[in-house]
Amino acid sequence: MRMYLLDYGYTDVDKGMVLTLGRDVGKVVSTPIWGALVETRAGWVLIDTGMNPVHINQPDATFAGTPLSGKIVPVMTSQNRADECVRACGVDPAEIVMILNSHLHFDHCGGNALFPTAEIVVQKKHYEWAMLPESQCPRRDFDLPHARWRFVDGEEEVLPGIHLILTPGHVPYHQSFLLNLPQGPVIIAADAASLAETMAPGAEITADDPRLYHASIAKLERLAHDTGARILLSHDQALWQQWPHAPECFH
Repeated sequence: MRMYLLDYGYTDVDKGMVLTLGRDVGKVVSTPIWGALVETRAGWVLIDTGMNPVHINQPDATFAGTPLSGKIVPVMTSQNRADECVRACGVDPAEIVMILNSHLHFDHCGGNALFPTAEIVVQKKHYEWAMLPESQCPRRDFDLPHARWRFVDGEEEVLPGIHLILTPGHVPYHQSFLLNLPQGPVIIAADAASLAETMAPGAEITADDPRLYHASIAKLERLAHDTGARILLSHDQALWQQWPHAPECFH
């Protein structure tokens, strides 16, 4: 197995409104949006697909007219499209056999439609929640007429060396991923843990269920302790800058 971390652009966000619930309100921070391209014996797998390319020319395409307008501002270029990121690694988008969506927020599934031949794996109950109007998940990104969905119910080894880990809290039935790479196991937390500071017990966080959020972090930390895995957080700019990005292989 090889893994490449893909740069899908970033968002400028009001930290206190979007990430740390009342702390640092008005402070604008840039949060990386990224995914992972993984070579497996079954073929190429993509973990999350970033933002819809509509944001290249229309940054407010998702949040215009909502309370988050101007509070989450996507920044991306054509090079940040998920399909272009895959091509930059020497892989044809048609070679992607599977997409693993951690959840269906706009910055994690916005490129799903760019891979029409891939099977898309997500938790069934999360998909059902995302389809509800109150979820505020843009159906534009995942309610795709020709998508090949594979709905799962709970934790499983979806492919040899790739395990789905249930980590609710940020949203219902969110999932993270444990990858058994040759150089050692890695946990892709996705939005189960967005910043290093939000991993502290009792830290103020913006989440659907803060209690479950912190329980999921504790679960990932136990898993990391038991397996020796590194935890990769979703939106921490300082950590993102430390990791090797595609086309360099993750090590």
